[in-house]
Amino acid sequence: MQQPHFSLLLTVIVFFIAITPYGAYASDNLGEALFKGKPDINIRSYYMKKSYDISDPKESLAVGGSLGYTTLWWKNLRAGATMFTSQGFIFNDEDKSGTGLLGSPRQSGYTVLGHAYLQGKISKTEFTVFRQELDTPFINPYDFRMTPFTFEAYTIKSKDISKFTFLASHVTKIKKWTDTTFESMSGAAGIYGANEPVTMAGIIFEPTKNYKLQLWNYYCYNFMNIVYFRADGEWKLNSETTFSTSTQLINQQDIGKSLAGEFNTTMAGVQGILKWKGFGFRFAYTATDSNHGIMNPWSSYPGFTSIIVEDNDRAGENTWLVGLSYDFSTLGINGLSILSNYTDSCTPKTGSNASPSQRELDFTVDYRFNKLLNGLWLRFRAGLVNQDKSMDGQDMKDIRVIVNYKVPF
Repeated sequence: MQQPHFSLLLTVIVFFIAITPYGAYASDNLGEALFKGKPDINIRSYYMKKSYDISDPKESLAVGGSLGYTTLWWKNLRAGATMFTSQGFIFNDEDKSGTGLLGSPRQSGYTVLGHAYLQGKISKTEFTVFRQELDTPFINPYDFRMTPFTFEAYTIKSKDISKFTFLASHVTKIKKWTDTTFESMSGAAGIYGANEPVTMAGIIFEPTKNYKLQLWNYYCYNFMNIVYFRADGEWKLNSETTFSTSTQLINQQDIGKSLAGEFNTTMAGVQGILKWKGFGFRFAYTATDSNHGIMNPWSSYPGFTSIIVEDNDRAGENTWLVGLSYDFSTLGINGLSILSNYTDSCTPKTGSNASPSQRELDFTVDYRFNKLLNGLWLRFRAGLVNQDKSMDGQDMKDIRVIVNYKVPF
């Protein structure tokens, strides 16, 4: 199948923006635009240990972060770049690799140019070319380790129509957590020898501040098509209480040459969140079609019952979630919050989709400093997973300690 030449098309569009004397965001001084831009420095330390009752443990401690710079707008153009790095420190036994903080298999440090983009703007429409961050349900930064996922892509995002956001992108390559190079989207999905991109488009409609609808489509040539729908609503019950509900629907099916085989599967989910005097009570349920599990090769999984360790997206899996959170700012302790989630999932006991049922209990404690230490964020996380031993499951414990400092400018 012949692929559209998005890169050429968007390069022409960006060039047009550059020579068009339009927009309040333009600057006539090229030198000022280049040298008076915005630096972005993020320092991160991350400790992670995974313990299993059968398998060998995994353990890493990494330090690193990112250094980026974005120019000012000049004639509706600007550019940006970000270097990311992660380096081992103390707890990095080669035999305990696999945490996603350092390169495998030897817990090696790495450095990579993750962002390198040119951006143009006409009114409320932006065009972004080359290495960039994308934040959509199935293609997103997945920033839960030392460095995020980033992408080589050609993207248009528009808010020119009131209450609507439109986004379209032709994504050719991806850099995952510990990669130092970018690989094709089909290669990242485990289809070796193929070099297929993803073309995606999404529309978000927010008729009021309390309601939101979004629809996304991801087309990976000769591999699969993903449709994602989500609806959100929020209601204020009284001065101290709000209630919100969300529904989601995912469909995945093979297309073209079916490089990963033939499949057609669906996942549906609902959730409700009640907030009262700093407390948050959350309930969710997801169900995955027994035909095939949900595939998620390019970023974090958007399912409502996906928590610290498990995504709960296996074929035939039905999962309940209950969660409790508390924001201590209601007691005058600004920046401190706690969160706990519990999931209970059931899967088929017989047949080709047989897998162990599992339960997971998670805890998260966050503290964000303010005033003199504004930008400093401390996080502790623990995930405890218990699987059905009769189905060859195993228990595991996941511990994470993160120190993150975004230097304020």
